[in-house]
Amino acid sequence: MFQFINNVRAFIDRGKRGWANTDVWDGDTYLGKVISGMVRELAKYNSGCPEELYDKTCKNDECHKWKEILEEIAQGFEAADQMKRMSFSHMWEKKEDIYDSMYKKIKQKQLAKKYDRGMELFSKYFLNLWD
Repeated sequence: MFQFINNVRAFIDRGKRGWANTDVWDGDTYLGKVISGMVRELAKYNSGCPEELYDKTCKNDECHKWKEILEEIAQGFEAADQMKRMSFSHMWEKKEDIYDSMYKKIKQKQLAKKYDRGMELFSKYFLNLWD
């Protein structure tokens, strides 16, 4: 019952101010999920497409470059969440062997590259995130 009340309170707070107190405790994860979902939804429309990305030669998909950028932004936020989960995974997993450790280092590098690219694009095109 207590959890139900907390969920209702969080729902009301998000409706009033856009965030709930529980979102503050894990703000990066909360915002990452919101932003990645929002940019994927925005990609369904041909709005906000920067002029330099508008491709007149592709009839019915003039904003295909913009959609690719929005997907990279979404993947950047998701990479951040994966990196965070990987960095804390040692707390609940058994001791890793050398291969697990090497795999994690490689995966972390790949995720960091995807994250950096997504954040670069997010910063560059922030003012184009509108419908």
